[in-house]
Amino acid sequence: MHKKEGELYKTVNAFGKIFEIYYGYYADYERESIWGEPVPIYPDLKSNPEYSENGYPIVTEMQIACDSYSGKESEDSCAHCSLFEKGEDLFGLCKRRAPRKRIIKNK
Repeated sequence: MHKKEGELYKTVNAFGKIFEIYYGYYADYERESIWGEPVPIYPDLKSNPEYSENGYPIVTEMQIACDSYSGKESEDSCAHCSLFEKGEDLFGLCKRRAPRKRIIKNK
């Protein structure tokens, strides 16, 4: 199957949030590579944070870890951090000891 940029790859329900993952490129130079195939693009949750119902930050396994990283020094992604709690697909929760976002539920 030939993947096309902008085509829906999958929809993921992670920690009560719905994420639509589309095919694309992380950088413009990737379009011009010899492979040229678009890849699934996961959201940038560091720049645009989302939170679980309990207020924990939702992160992706491949996200660059924060200053609270606790794991092997040679690794730097959230997936290798002992504070990462695996969820659906490549999503997880960051369980660092930091103030969580206060979630106000509508009544």
